[in-house]
Amino acid sequence: MLQDQFRPSPGGLAELLVCKACLQPPRRSPFLADQITSPTSCPFLFPPSTERMAPWWLCLLLFAGLWKTSLQEDLEGYSFVFSHKGYVTLEMEQPQDLLQNITVCLCSFSDSPAKQALFSYATRDQDKEILIYKVHGLDGFWWYTVYIGGVPQRFRVPDSYQDWQQICIKWSSETGVLTFEFNRRKLARKVVRQGYFIRPHALVQLGRAHHEDIFFQGEIQQVYMWNSTVNDFSRYNPSMIGWNNLSYETQGNVVLDSFYWPPSTCPM
Repeated sequence: MLQDQFRPSPGGLAELLVCKACLQPPRRSPFLADQITSPTSCPFLFPPSTERMAPWWLCLLLFAGLWKTSLQEDLEGYSFVFSHKGYVTLEMEQPQDLLQNITVCLCSFSDSPAKQALFSYATRDQDKEILIYKVHGLDGFWWYTVYIGGVPQRFRVPDSYQDWQQICIKWSSETGVLTFEFNRRKLARKVVRQGYFIRPHALVQLGRAHHEDIFFQGEIQQVYMWNSTVNDFSRYNPSMIGWNNLSYETQGNVVLDSFYWPPSTCPM
């Protein structure tokens, strides 16, 4: 039952007041212009001084749209399962300032040797602001490529072809040092884009490289992002993206399904 007041979860677009009058059907009239309610019945859409009236169904549509946008789910025990050209768009608290430090972590499982996009953070000026993809090389090793500000760095990791792979990347603008952790094991660090600042207002996607025909087939779970370099994950709540409080939209051949592997398969 709808209440007089409804407040979306933190991170929603706004605190929304929904009044019962806004949800009542209009009086019948042969004229469409008459099938409206007073602006005062929908104060969050039109201020009291507004002379023009709003259709009651517009109130409903706006309410439904804001509810969908602010919906956040705890995905513990679930994975996104990707097939041909499916991907997930993530909604997050968009930073207003340039990012000087980042940490991104996720787990993936795939039996495809093709080049596969895992995580994409694209801005208006740079499609590869942050991009992570992997490919299984002919040498029997997985190769990960990480882009920061459009510049790539490659990391070769031990072969775990039929197993979950947990990765974390950490980057600092001050030093340019890029750290890549594979299954909690640090690989040799690289330097990239020292002094660069990552732009805010990004499109964040899983399983797709923005503006490229590179997708992912397999499973992805435990996705996190911080606007800092994090070493002890248990002490810091994700400031930008958290698997336990995730807003998302699926596109194409991808579904969210329960996860049947042992809990220790991909611990964070």
